[in-house]
Amino acid sequence: MGENVLQKANNFNVPVQRTDLSSFDDAFSSMKERFEAEMRRVDEEMTRFSTNLMYYYNQTPTGQGQVGLSPSQTAAPSPINVETLNNSPLLEGEGEAKTLKLQFDVSQFNPNEVAVKILDNVLMVSAIHEEKTDSSTVYREYHREFLLPLGIDREAIVSSLSRDGVLTIQTPMPKLTIVNQPVQKK
Repeated sequence: MGENVLQKANNFNVPVQRTDLSSFDDAFSSMKERFEAEMRRVDEEMTRFSTNLMYYYNQTPTGQGQVGLSPSQTAAPSPINVETLNNSPLLEGEGEAKTLKLQFDVSQFNPNEVAVKILDNVLMVSAIHEEKTDSSTVYREYHREFLLPLGIDREAIVSSLSRDGVLTIQTPMPKLTIVNQPVQKK
């Protein structure tokens, strides 16, 4: 019986106080910053790949609206060859099993507000969000275009939207071949 009294004497409940602070704010903030940095890196790689593909096919951008590139992003890159394109970080797999994987941050939109279309060999991702109240209107729009390699099988393109709003589009990568280059007259 004396032992039971000792257990009660050593037993102490510590009250739990609720606060408005979050232990995870810093951790989530850091995760969000890393996510945003990764999405910027992927976006830059997609722009580089699309630009390189344009030059590879000897196409010249006709304006800011074409494949989502601004004039500063269309400066002629170093000579483009098949290896430059085949070594892109947007490609996964080896040999004939290479897959082109594109990612878009559409986390500010509901899934039913996101649309993916292909016109000729340009992939277009768009999203439109509108909220109206009696006193205000919020309108958000997202548009991104990506030049797809010639020979992409449209039926093989797979699009998925993650819970956290990352749209991933994957398709088997066609084998890039040497395209006809214009003959220069001497």
